[in-house]
Amino acid sequence: MKKKFLGIVCIIYSSIIFYVLFRGYLKNFLAPHMQKYIIVTMPVLLVIGLVIIISKENSYRFKFTDLILLLPIVMLINSGNGRLSTSLATNRSNTFKKSNVVEKKEEQKEVEIETIEENDEEYDFTNVDFEIEDSSYQLLSDLITYNSKPDNLVGKTIRVRGFTLMKDDAIPKGYFGVGKYIISCCVADAGFGGFIAKSDNLSKIKKDTWYEVEGVLKKGKDGYGNVILYIDVKNMKTIPEDKEELYVYPCYAYGDGTCEALNQIDIEF
Repeated sequence: MKKKFLGIVCIIYSSIIFYVLFRGYLKNFLAPHMQKYIIVTMPVLLVIGLVIIISKENSYRFKFTDLILLLPIVMLINSGNGRLSTSLATNRSNTFKKSNVVEKKEEQKEVEIETIEENDEEYDFTNVDFEIEDSSYQLLSDLITYNSKPDNLVGKTIRVRGFTLMKDDAIPKGYFGVGKYIISCCVADAGFGGFIAKSDNLSKIKKDTWYEVEGVLKKGKDGYGNVILYIDVKNMKTIPEDKEELYVYPCYAYGDGTCEALNQIDIEF
């Protein structure tokens, strides 16, 4: 049995890949454009495992240190469906930019916010200027928040869905973040990405909770002193977590991979 150990491990790995793929959990571990590689690996591991078990000529010598090969299997079982908890966002890297000019110090956490004057104008959110879809999430969260010509976007309406991040060095006191986990390759590199927002009802907003946010873009500064566009919240409602995608990917992971949808968005970089 010890001589067949590697073959058994290969078959177990192949079976786990099949299970994760069958249950639809693979997207919780890998970005779409990376999934094809693990799918191809599944039959290869199965064949290798069967060959090792069936073969009568096996020079492999089992060592107890080989048991480490079972560690990824145990970790995968413990991870469940692989979906990250929203409460982990604070402890993972985010896409908000650190300033190269302003040295962040403890006493700089309360940053003075530059805002345009409030008015009583009614905003129509039937057709917003920026509807943040999953395919454009990763790019627009950066291009809007840290736009090189922010004055051109002040007053534009926006709608975004995501979970809340209440504390982060980039988020000034009295503000909060709304976003999703952005993944380039796999869940190991997942980091919070989204928008900084302000609400008059901040005390009623719950952390790690999913919301749909509608608001108007205004100019201010983040916790590092960078000039940003933040969302001045006008409407906000909770949305069901189980019906919303937790992860978003670079635009080329969607559709035909050409990022064509972004070409239709009128925004200067």
